[in-house]
Amino acid sequence: MLMVLLGLFSCGQDPIPKPIGYYRIALPPDTFKVWDGQCAYTFDVHAYSIAKEKREKCWIDIHYPHLKAMIQLTYKPVNNNIDTLLNDMHNLVFRHTVKADGISEKQFFNDEANAYGTLYKLHGSSATHTQFFITDSVNHFLRGVVYFNAVPNEDSLKPVNEYMYQQVSRLMESLEWQ
Repeated sequence: MLMVLLGLFSCGQDPIPKPIGYYRIALPPDTFKVWDGQCAYTFDVHAYSIAKEKREKCWIDIHYPHLKAMIQLTYKPVNNNIDTLLNDMHNLVFRHTVKADGISEKQFFNDEANAYGTLYKLHGSSATHTQFFITDSVNHFLRGVVYFNAVPNEDSLKPVNEYMYQQVSRLMESLEWQ
């Protein structure tokens, strides 16, 4: 009788495996410094980032080693070719529609700094989540894109994507032409 009672009460539900989780990503506090190189522009950059100028004139990679992220900046002077530069930017952004679920645009206008542009947010598992351009339409054109040294998994990168989107937004807001 004791064996029957033990048999009845010892049976429980079958174990259910837990879903795979993601590492907790600790985002650093927002502390900024002004990046002021030998280029035609300055902007605010996160204090924990490392800006490296490339061999091309005023092309910069801003590394965020703690997040395995990078903002790649490409500068081009405007020589009556603003339409070409804008079309190239548009094509580079919308080339990601193969993997992106959608693209949001945020217009940027800063009359005081004579800086105008668009900040793109790509949704889904595209290779990049944030792209932008900023220009004065006459002399300067700066294009930027955020890359990760990781597989573009939207779920696991969501907090970092949002963080980097805010970093780019701050860069655009603080940009000044020289």
